[in-house]
Parts: sequence; C-alpha cells; structure tokens
Amino acid sequence: MSHNEDPYLSQEERLVNSVLESTAKVIKKKYNIKPSGEGAAMPEGIIGELTLTFDTNDKLSKEQLRKLLIECAKELVAQVKMNNSIEPFLAKTPFSIENVQIIIYNHDKEGRGLRDPEISTAEISHGVLTYRTLDPNDRFRFKNQFEETYNEAVNVLQNQ
Repeated sequence: MSHNEDPYLSQEERLVNSVLESTAKVIKKKYNIKPSGEGAAMPEGIIGELTLTFDTNDKLSKEQLRKLLIECAKELVAQVKMNNSIEPFLAKTPFSIENVQIIIYNHDKEGRGLRDPEISTAEISHGVLTYRTLDPNDRFRFKNQFEETYNEAVNVLQNQ
C-alpha cells in the first residue's frame, strides 16, 4: 500500500507525501543522488516545513554541495507552489526557502561516510546552509561546522 492509499492519513498528509515523493524523484533523476528520507513539521495539520534527505554516490566538494543544496531547495519550493491543493494547509504563504530542509549525506564511491577535512553532511534549513565534518577519531562527533545564509550562498555561486 502506498502512503496515499492509507485510510488513516488526512488530506494534508496525503498532499505532503505526494509532494515529497514527486520532488525526491525529480531530484534523483536530475542530480543523481539517492533519496534516503523525508519528513514534515505540521502540528495540527498546518505545514511549516518539509524535509528531504539524500545520499551522494561520490564525494562532493563544498562548492558542489552548495549548488546542490540550493537547487534541491528551489525544486522543493517549486513543487509545493505547483500544487494548489496544498496551499490552505501551509503555515505561511508564499512557501519559501525558509520552509524547506534538505540534508545531503556525503559518501565516497564505496558508500562510506567521509571524515574531516572532507564534508560529511550538508544541509539547508531555515535559509541557512550548514556544512559539517566528522571527527576522524570519533565518528559520532562533528569536528568542524561552517555556515552561510542562503543569500550569501547564492552570491558565491553567481560570482564563480
């Protein structure tokens, strides 16, 4: 049974599932990264944030991750805006970059996680891009974290 056939889901849950599923498929095809998770912040059915997570097939640089985060976040925003049925359930309109979270888990060709100085995870959440490296001596601990706003990241991309 697919998510949308579950009789216990509300209309807004079905809409969220549909948008997240279709967006993950578009991103997978367009950018060759593997969808690995999804989520939503929707207290009492009001959609505040939508989340998608992905795994890379090869290690990406900070510059590549920056571009990918921005493109994926824009894709999710566009997919929400194309679905008129979801608008009554949004916490605020227009739905924007501030309302999406994209997390990318960076891996090498063998599928192993990366350690400092390579970026292990990259995410955009609430309009802030965050890049983290894992401590080589403790795989459960981040060693470094770098942040930039969405606007700063866009400016960097435009000036490359």
